[in-house]
Amino acid sequence: MTAGQSYWQIVWKQFRKNPFSVGSLWVLAVLFLLAIFAPVLASNIPFFYHDERGTAWPWFRALFNPEQAVDYWFNLAMVAFFPWLFGVVVHAVRYRRRYPGKLLPVGKYAAAYVLAILGLACLLMIPGFRPDNRYRARTFPEEEFARQGRARAVYPLIPFGPTEQDMDSPVKPPFYRKPQFIPNPDTEEQVLFWRKSNDGFPHILGTDDVGRDVLVRMIYGLRISLTVGFVAVGIYMVIGIVLGAIAGYYGGFVDILISRIIEVIMLFPAFFLILTLVGLLGQSIYIIMVVIGLTGWPTVARLIRGEVLKQRNLDYVAAARATGATNFRVLFWHVLPNSLSPAMVAAPFGIAGAIITEAGLSLLGFGVRLPAPSWGLLLRQGSENYHYWWLVVFPSLAMFITVTAFNLVGNGLRDAMDPRLRI
Repeated sequence: MTAGQSYWQIVWKQFRKNPFSVGSLWVLAVLFLLAIFAPVLASNIPFFYHDERGTAWPWFRALFNPEQAVDYWFNLAMVAFFPWLFGVVVHAVRYRRRYPGKLLPVGKYAAAYVLAILGLACLLMIPGFRPDNRYRARTFPEEEFARQGRARAVYPLIPFGPTEQDMDSPVKPPFYRKPQFIPNPDTEEQVLFWRKSNDGFPHILGTDDVGRDVLVRMIYGLRISLTVGFVAVGIYMVIGIVLGAIAGYYGGFVDILISRIIEVIMLFPAFFLILTLVGLLGQSIYIIMVVIGLTGWPTVARLIRGEVLKQRNLDYVAAARATGATNFRVLFWHVLPNSLSPAMVAAPFGIAGAIITEAGLSLLGFGVRLPAPSWGLLLRQGSENYHYWWLVVFPSLAMFITVTAFNLVGNGLRDAMDPRLRI
């Protein structure tokens, strides 16, 4: 190890040598920002709406009362983002001045972000603190159009909602713009065709079978894909790390018992188990996440077990025991932190696999339930008629980019953490 450099500094230095992995890391950062700030980019709810009855701020109220639970947590992440970013910048500047050349504590920053989101969620649970959605029943684009200039509204960049339907514009190709006037077949005169103020905005990636905007559904579908990937992998990472560490450290009967459990769990095919539970309990994103989490941990457990078996015989473990440290402290404070490299390498690959699993289940009709946006649901609609190529090409391309980025990051971590590849 280079003098004055920590382990993670060396890993990051090695990781930066792979331009594809670094580029994929930036791609993932953009995807996360798209998912977090989706309501700012696309929504049919205006930031503010003013007519003769007064001024309303429906976007802010709808932010805390979304239709999907996934959207609620991402919206909290958006609200907490800027205060968190300000705190990170202030701390990073001070940290750089105090420890020049030292790697920033990125893990602590990520943990602080999660705690900020959880803290905001707890705050909103206080009675009367969470804004009610008193405008839920109102359709502001229709109201604004009906008032013909007597109302003013400011919408996000793309003024369509992820579940907003337009039965006049089903399966339209990319860049379709609804005409304002159409000919009346009886009188041959032009009649007004628009019904909402956002009807004149182009559908950049086309529409689906009930006129929902494909681009907007892809942006919000990214939230579902990332949620399934991270929650499922988070579940099996925790289970696999804990059980693998216990098996590798204690050995003997404990190791034999956990190893047999691992072999039994590996016999369960996650995909078909999800299909069975969906048939019994109904479609739910929670079933997908829990089943992937409860069936994916054996691989992580075996990796951690092998690493702990190597670490437990090293000198620093004997020194910790000699100071009177308990087995629990030796395992979770000394051995396990030095054994996490295989799990960290496996995590990006696991997230990519979970995203593919969710899309495959939605494609077969066993995943996310309509009208929730999902890349797999778009693929399913496109697979029913290949003339609607935009329903296949764009979701497939988005899935390919996301999964490839996670895999390339995993490859970069694997190479950076392999001592044989360090120069």
